[in-house]
Amino acid sequence: MKKILNYMLIVLGTVLLTYSCKPSDYYYGEYLKNGEIYYPGRIDSLSIIPGNQRGILRFKVTTDPKVNSVRVYLRSSLSPTAEVKNYPIEASEHGKVKLITLDALSEATYTANVYSFTSQGDSSRSVASSQFIYGQSYIRTLVNRSFSKFDKANANEHFLVLARENNLPRQGTFYPMQFTEVTYRNNSGDSTTVRITPYEDFASLKNIVSPSTVKYRTVYKPVQASIDYFYTAFTEQKYSK
Repeated sequence: MKKILNYMLIVLGTVLLTYSCKPSDYYYGEYLKNGEIYYPGRIDSLSIIPGNQRGILRFKVTTDPKVNSVRVYLRSSLSPTAEVKNYPIEASEHGKVKLITLDALSEATYTANVYSFTSQGDSSRSVASSQFIYGQSYIRTLVNRSFSKFDKANANEHFLVLARENNLPRQGTFYPMQFTEVTYRNNSGDSTTVRITPYEDFASLKNIVSPSTVKYRTVYKPVQASIDYFYTAFTEQKYSK
């Protein structure tokens, strides 16, 4: 038993001595033989700005001078496959914000995965962003403001009066209802359009011709950054002095 123990100690000592004789950078040297992996610089601050069945891809281009293109994988929540497109990056765009227009989108959530590429085909790691794109289903939820009356108290200027909006936030705070467009024909025969905010209930109908038809619609944005306005259908009211 003692001989076996001594033999094991000798073997262990030999192994330790062998490893201790290797230079400190031995394993790092083996790593260098395989070459260090190079990843091009990634884009930064990626976002999808929504609109009416379209959007804008916004990001800051890397400062890596080797990057000369980006590849975008755009996937809809309605489809299992991604649409893939390549976009060139000019030398003057490095470190700057780039906008890419995305047209003909469905009303769905979209996810964009963006990779930077060099001319040698090296690819960066992915940067991703998701956003819901709005369309007809959203438009069908929008409500036009309610008509109250025509105010004819002032003989020189009549007004279209709308019902007051309740529970409005403090002015300056984002609110989806943006404004209401009121269109009428004046004494010269021209069409005139005035806008009033959700905080206003009266629309001036200066020089309106009588009798005539006044029509109005209310305009919305689903989110503050939306690149498009969304409109209700027009409501028409007959006017006469």
